[in-house]
Amino acid sequence: MPFRRILFCVAVIFILGVVPARAGLLDSILPEEGPTIGFVPKTADNIGRQLDEQLMRILEPSEMTRDQVSIACTVPVWLDNLKRTSPLARQMSEELARYFKERGYRLEELRKGDEVLMTPERGEFLLTRDVGKLVSRDVNTHAVLTGTYTVTERSVRFNMRLIHTPTREVLAAGSGTVPVTDELLPLLRDASGAQPLGPTVRTKLPRN
Repeated sequence: MPFRRILFCVAVIFILGVVPARAGLLDSILPEEGPTIGFVPKTADNIGRQLDEQLMRILEPSEMTRDQVSIACTVPVWLDNLKRTSPLARQMSEELARYFKERGYRLEELRKGDEVLMTPERGEFLLTRDVGKLVSRDVNTHAVLTGTYTVTERSVRFNMRLIHTPTREVLAAGSGTVPVTDELLPLLRDASGAQPLGPTVRTKLPRN
């Protein structure tokens, strides 16, 4: 057998053996739906999985599926003052809404305005927190996502719940912790710019 043909056969054997092995290794490392980047999205995914698993245990006997369940997402509030929240809490609510939609649940947007607001040089807006401009203040979903958060020296602990809208029964509960880095620290400030909720010690973690 010519030398070049031998080299060709060896190369083919190497490719057929190594490539599937590497593909299998990558499949075992990467999640099925692709990697989630960022501490807040990853924590939201973790909390969402807890809530989803508990809710599905309730739904399975009735043969209901995720696409038959509607959820309205509200913003987590500071445990010591239920009238206060933060940009970090609002981001957590957005990430959980994203997770539930990816899983197949129906989401209701509570902030939908009654008309599109157009302003020069700023753009077009439909979402609003102005009560007078909302389409409706009524919540007609099966469940409402709510929760609280607590700030410690190095992290923020979120405790989230899915509450049955008609009965106020807690259908599912999940929790997760977000480490506070220099990047996330500004997200703990409230709308007034005050920072009473920030930790005294910040956690510095390597970037992935």
